[in-house]
Amino acid sequence: MPRRLGQHFLNSLHIAKRIVEFAEINNESVIEIGAGKGMLTREIAKRAKIVYAIEIDQKYAEMLRDKSLPNVQVINADFLETDLSLYKGSIVIGNIPYGITTRIVEKLAQEKEYFKKAVLTLQKEYGERILARPGSTNYSSITCYANYYFKVLKGFSIKPKFFTPAPRVDSLVVCLVPHKPPFFLNDELQFFNFIKGLFRYRRKTLKNALIHHLGYLPEELNGEILSRRPQELELEEFYKLYCKTEVRI
Repeated sequence: MPRRLGQHFLNSLHIAKRIVEFAEINNESVIEIGAGKGMLTREIAKRAKIVYAIEIDQKYAEMLRDKSLPNVQVINADFLETDLSLYKGSIVIGNIPYGITTRIVEKLAQEKEYFKKAVLTLQKEYGERILARPGSTNYSSITCYANYYFKVLKGFSIKPKFFTPAPRVDSLVVCLVPHKPPFFLNDELQFFNFIKGLFRYRRKTLKNALIHHLGYLPEELNGEILSRRPQELELEEFYKLYCKTEVRI
């Protein structure tokens, strides 16, 4: 992917092997996001039935084709514009450019029925956010979003020296396994915008956060919950709160 997207290429065969082992590929089809120079692609190909190596940069796409890996199909395209329904049942693997991480996670959430799991190498801070628990410093709206659609599993950290150019921070490998959402939403966008709005006031009490975000305090709410802070609420608690406010949002 273009350098402007914040892509850092893996330069360690050992780390590539660890990622593939964590992904537990067993003769399945694999979609690789941003194959780049092919360090990870080659290791994936050893265990996959077929690898769809998606690379937006034409130069790197041509380099991959020149490697003539028999079970690798190089696709010169933008992953964000790729229809995952064309690759049903695949495993997704990718070293994600920091600049578009949220857009990729959102795409995977919206097309989660088309793949088994997604093994992603993320900026460590971002990975810790989607793995966070309520009440922790890293807990945020993206935590709630990711955990609504996926079971999030922690892999391992990677030091900057294992990438070229070296990023300024560590990376973290995680696995997103699609699961049935804990509750049904008529309007998912509205619900997560509601959560985002409250997290803007994460250090305020929920009473004040609601007043700031909604412009009013729902009459049905009272008691202990109003003295808590948004960063302390479980996903299901946000949902119960939303159900009491959504008519007027």
